[in-house]
Amino acid sequence: MPRRASQMLRFIVVGGSIAGVACAYALQEAGHQVLVVEQGDGRCNSHGGIRSPPNMTRLLNHWGLGPAIARVSIKANRFTFRDGKSGEELGPLVLHEKLMKAFAADFLYMQHGALHAMFVEFAKSAGVQFRYNTEVVSVDPWKGVVITRKGAKLSADVIIGADGYRSVVRRVVVGPEGMKGVLDKRVSVNITLPTDLIRQHKDLVKLTASPEWTLWLGDDCAMHGLLTIDPKSFKREYAIVMHVPTDGKPAQNSWERPQPLDEKFLKLECFEPRIQKLVRLAQTMTPTGHTIYEPFDNWVHESGRVVLVGEAAHPLMPNGSHNAAMSIEDAMTLSTLFSLPAAKSHTSVLLSAYEELRQPRCAATQASELRKRNFICLPLGPEQQARDDGLRNARVRALLDWDEAEEEFLRDTWEEYIDLFDFDAREAVEDWWTKWGPAISRPRMADSRIENGGEV
Repeated sequence: MPRRASQMLRFIVVGGSIAGVACAYALQEAGHQVLVVEQGDGRCNSHGGIRSPPNMTRLLNHWGLGPAIARVSIKANRFTFRDGKSGEELGPLVLHEKLMKAFAADFLYMQHGALHAMFVEFAKSAGVQFRYNTEVVSVDPWKGVVITRKGAKLSADVIIGADGYRSVVRRVVVGPEGMKGVLDKRVSVNITLPTDLIRQHKDLVKLTASPEWTLWLGDDCAMHGLLTIDPKSFKREYAIVMHVPTDGKPAQNSWERPQPLDEKFLKLECFEPRIQKLVRLAQTMTPTGHTIYEPFDNWVHESGRVVLVGEAAHPLMPNGSHNAAMSIEDAMTLSTLFSLPAAKSHTSVLLSAYEELRQPRCAATQASELRKRNFICLPLGPEQQARDDGLRNARVRALLDWDEAEEEFLRDTWEEYIDLFDFDAREAVEDWWTKWGPAISRPRMADSRIENGGEV
């Protein structure tokens, strides 16, 4: 498939998030002209850990980011589930070498700020223009115009809403329903600690050396931790996420405001002494609330000139395994579509294809992430006991070599992960182009065939 568009389009990306900057970089590389409009000053110092599953890592490698990513990431070897109160290992999920080779990409940990900075650097090198300290307050979808707080009007062929959970652009595309949801009963809390500090305590040293992702399952709460690398000092840090009940207290939908550590709020009494000691090493925490939305019907405005990506399109639970991955897949899908040999008049067709390709995938991922979070946060009781017994019973089989494990066990354990990890956004576009490319190449037939689902 072509890598560069036959006709150049002008894009405005509203929001300098990972989703926005990744889209900007990929579209500029495809031969388009891209401007990113960001209300902040461009600095992103987030040390919070993010996970890059194979479906994301594969795309980063395709863009040529692999060597840069390798310098600031850690390769996962397994996920380990522990009883929150006792610290007992309940069971592992081992990332077998043969399985990961089949995915042709690794499961990595890195810092949010590191990935964001990398995309900004690559985007600027590619020629993407940035306007910082510029807040977009409204969008005219029919004219392809964004209006800033200061009254400036910026026009483009396509406007991309990458402005996150509280998206201004979403209100234009989805309408009032796009801002209605149900407040999650749990809060996600980020804590980051330098490993130099942790290593001063002998009983915590192991956490600073193991590349496993460890999850402690507490009573109606959970905590997980993994190693990351500070991209400036290249020192290792331990990124902690705690999922705790809100107890009716609202939390901000932002990662930008640290608060003093609150042991009661974090339900530290539900965790083993070693973990209580670890968390108490921190002075601050960053709690993030979450609104649960039903999947939106529309990601593309009827004008065919405005589209949503990232959290603006599919708000995921904070600190899941696929927040960044879904945004990267959005960027790859959109840029690959706009690399096709299609005319400018087919812009709305390509945006509709993006919506068609991404909506089912993201809706399934949203549901999966919430389901997994609720699984690790079960309150004490029969369901929790059944979960723990199941993990214990599977432990021996999980540690077997891939070739020695039972086929039924592997299928039960890995089926959902394989569906998530093996997905390739480029291949999805290629399949779509195989079906619709011939029609698009015949301009007089294209619109009628696609609008009628292939029937003339």
